[in-house]
Amino acid sequence: MKKICVLFMLVLVLTGCGLTKKDLGMARSTPDESQVSRRERLVVPPEYGVRP
Repeated sequence: MKKICVLFMLVLVLTGCGLTKKDLGMARSTPDESQVSRRERLVVPPEYGVRP
C-alpha cells in the first residue's frame, strides 16, 4: 500500500511540472499570430435579389 501511495505522489509531482507536460505532449499549444492567414471577405452574389 505504501508503494502505491508513493508512486501516486510521484506521478502527481511529475505531471505538475511544466516541462514534463510538454515532453509528454499534454501541454496545450496556442496558435501563432504571425502564421494565421486571413480569409477573403464574403461577397454577395450578383443575382442575390432574384427569386427562383
